[in-house]
Amino acid sequence: MRHSAPLSLSPLRKAGLKSTPGRRAVLSVLAKLASPASADQIYTKVGTQTCDRATVYRILDSLDEAGLLQRVIVRGKKLYLPEEPSHHHHHVVCRKCNSTVCLDQCLISPLEKKARQLGFHSIRHTLQLTGLCSKCTTST
Repeated sequence: MRHSAPLSLSPLRKAGLKSTPGRRAVLSVLAKLASPASADQIYTKVGTQTCDRATVYRILDSLDEAGLLQRVIVRGKKLYLPEEPSHHHHHVVCRKCNSTVCLDQCLISPLEKKARQLGFHSIRHTLQLTGLCSKCTTST
């Protein structure tokens, strides 16, 4: 499930975040993901030379708050995916194998527009869809 374009570093600055080696490393790992990954999996790929485990968790929280990643919960476990600031969309995640399919549209965006008309600001949303992919459905 690679996204159409890799994340650039400019979203860090646009989100008001400092471009640190740890943040750049986490963004780089997120951009290469083929399926959602846990914080520990991301930490393993970032490597201990860049930052420690606690720092990776803090980075993931800051990137989530800034809207630079999507967090999904599968079987009670937090998993992370990159968010493309120029193309907001959602995913369907397989509950068994964690394979991910991008949904190339967001049907909630009109509701955000209505919320802005009602005077709300800094609106964000998440939509999580899970199911069993065709591979996992046929293997059960």
